[in-house]
Amino acid sequence: MAVYLLFMALALVAVWTPWHAHAFAAFRLGGEDAGRRAFFRNWVVTSLLLFGGGTLVALALLGRLRQVWEPPPEFAPLVVPARALGATVLVGTAAVAIAACVVAVVAVASRRRGRLLPAVFGDVEVLLPRDGAERIWAAILSLNAGLTEEAAFRLLLPLLITLAVGDAPLGMAASALVFGLAHLYLGWRGVAATTVAGMFLSLVYLAAGNLLAPIAAHVATDWVGLLVLPRLVGWRRPAD
Repeated sequence: MAVYLLFMALALVAVWTPWHAHAFAAFRLGGEDAGRRAFFRNWVVTSLLLFGGGTLVALALLGRLRQVWEPPPEFAPLVVPARALGATVLVGTAAVAIAACVVAVVAVASRRRGRLLPAVFGDVEVLLPRDGAERIWAAILSLNAGLTEEAAFRLLLPLLITLAVGDAPLGMAASALVFGLAHLYLGWRGVAATTVAGMFLSLVYLAAGNLLAPIAAHVATDWVGLLVLPRLVGWRRPAD
């Protein structure tokens, strides 16, 4: 069952990734406000069904729904070392990362008004909301991404890989890589950045022992990037 579900999960991601990249490429060319809102709405619905609904169905078929609130026993060899790192290390790392991002973004924004986020994050600026309605959709999109993607890439996929090959570290590492590849729409720099982010979120999950911690970190990161920083620095597109 685990091998079959793993094949299905990878196949769905393999189909969704180029489809979403194609839709994002069209979205990036611009369009009417209604078209942009439709893109956000379709993104929320498809990811909710694919990553959220698919994860719950797969866990139910495995008889593992309880793993939503407690790590699978197969992750125990990773949970213990991760917890040994201590909450202080994780909090300190997160604080340094956030401070570095804020400094970089503010510096870039003050030097060149045409770009807010450093290019290392990929082509993400097109997602920045243009008005109040888009800000609402960006907030919903961020919340949905945190909930569904963390369930899929921090729990289900590494669990399926671990059950299939019997190697929990490989399961976590491979899932972080697939998580990065699923962000192909941001370009290869975006893939690299999100792969690293996936590895960090996996560490947060294992150290905390529940999905709430990586979900909160994921949602907060997206909210800061899409909603808070643009307002904080008064960023405007050149065409505005």
